[in-house]
Amino acid sequence: MSSYQPTGPDEPTGAGSPEYLGAGGAEQSRPTRRGPLLAVAALGVVAVVGVGGWGALALMGGGSQPADAVPADAVGYVSLDLDPSAEQKIEAVRILKKFPGLEKELDLEAKDDLRRLMFEQIQADGICTDLAYGDDVAPWIGDRVALAVVPGDGEDAGPTPVLALQVTDEDAARTGLEKLSSCEDNTGGSGDTSEGDAEGGFAFVGDYAVVSDTQKHADALAAAAAEASLADDAEFQEWTDAVGDPGIVTMYASAEAPEVLAELSESGDAWFDYAPSGTTARLEAGAGADRMREVQELYADFEGMAGVVRFEDGAMDVEVAGKGMPAGVSQKAAGPSLSDLPATTAAAFTVGLEDGWLGTWLDSMSGVFGPGMSTEEMLREAEAQTGLALPEDVEALLGDGFSISVDGDVDVHALMHAGDPTTVPVGVRVSGDPAEVTAAVDKVKAAIGPDADLLQVEQAEGLVALGLDPAYVARLVEEGALGDDVAFQEVLPEADEATSAFYLSFDAVEKLAKDFTEAAGKTGPDELTIQENLAPLDALGASSWVDSDNVVRARFRLTTD
Repeated sequence: MSSYQPTGPDEPTGAGSPEYLGAGGAEQSRPTRRGPLLAVAALGVVAVVGVGGWGALALMGGGSQPADAVPADAVGYVSLDLDPSAEQKIEAVRILKKFPGLEKELDLEAKDDLRRLMFEQIQADGICTDLAYGDDVAPWIGDRVALAVVPGDGEDAGPTPVLALQVTDEDAARTGLEKLSSCEDNTGGSGDTSEGDAEGGFAFVGDYAVVSDTQKHADALAAAAAEASLADDAEFQEWTDAVGDPGIVTMYASAEAPEVLAELSESGDAWFDYAPSGTTARLEAGAGADRMREVQELYADFEGMAGVVRFEDGAMDVEVAGKGMPAGVSQKAAGPSLSDLPATTAAAFTVGLEDGWLGTWLDSMSGVFGPGMSTEEMLREAEAQTGLALPEDVEALLGDGFSISVDGDVDVHALMHAGDPTTVPVGVRVSGDPAEVTAAVDKVKAAIGPDADLLQVEQAEGLVALGLDPAYVARLVEEGALGDDVAFQEVLPEADEATSAFYLSFDAVEKLAKDFTEAAGKTGPDELTIQENLAPLDALGASSWVDSDNVVRARFRLTTD
């Protein structure tokens, strides 16, 4: 790493025009000896990975946010805030204490455990084995971290990585980061430190160390953030405001993100490619460039998005909002509501379908499928094998939308010992014109052959139900009371407006797990532990919908008893 000239927090290095992405030459060379610098990155990334454990429990002091140390033109950003509101910290602890496995394994008072564990894992891979976490890292590492991507500035420039890592002591951080950047790499990789400041660099902005792939980039990124930070950017503020109160994790992608990611794929740059325990986290040179260009076309109308993870009211809540998302199966058509399913429903999924949805989806995905047969050729071959007219018959079969549900009243013992599929309460409900739907069902049954007689079909006004269990199929065309269940209401408050939704009752899952273990004659400690850790969970809901401003919204909510 190039020699770092310290400056005060009000005088970031690299003053002047923030040309952190100069064109070509040594200034653009990428690191060839990444291990030590990437140890710094991994210490930050581990906090994001550990959000469900130690990270969610840190009851620590306040301070500025990582977005204050990231340049305003960042196109992608994900941060972990280990010091959210007091209410969220209390909720996180309450939730995690409910699980016997977590309470036993986690020391809720040991805030350094996860960071220390990750550092030791890095060392186990042969990096920085001569350093000690307690002496060289713990004295300065802070509570907040963010990873970001800044676009290029010039024809030959590529996107630049940014790691903003909160520090509690700048002098100690400088010493620790210098040690990390120069410590021995025993992984067997190249020790080449070719021209262009190949070992990376860091600089300071306020309470943060800004780490990047070269010292020049780090200096200029720090200067740019001091001049105009992402926290002050109007687009960033608009999208983060759209997802409500801040939480443990914040995610953001600007309107330019797809283009920059495509550029990254084409360049093949491998940033922060430290991969512990045999995992991989790098882009191979040029890998997937064509595929990324095709994905870029899917996001041609993308206007940005943000997401947040938070703890509140005994639940973990994930909320996302974005605009100009790719046209998937459906974005505006509400699916058949899960609210009127039987109250005993254990799990269910629904999706709404607009006219011509399958043809539109196949057209949009044709390039992503890669080389080989064209979409038209695939459809014609499928028609020959099934006797169906595609995509028309599939669109008719699934109507205006469909739901799949599983009932919690399963006779597990009879199922396991008799093996009769007609006793399994699983069914499909299709919303649409019953005449059109059943005509398509008849074609499918003809393609299946003699076994098609097992398929039961019931219909009501605007609804067709399909399944193998006659009694359950009959219940599906009646109005159920799942929507009256408090657990359902808490995880799917937008159930009736959702274009797609998923629901899971853990009370039903717990009962099924118990029945299965008893029917199988397995009631050992492992099975009992699974049941004990399922017991605190109440329900899970995931849904997406489109608001009046055409913003696509999604929510994932997990509640506990």
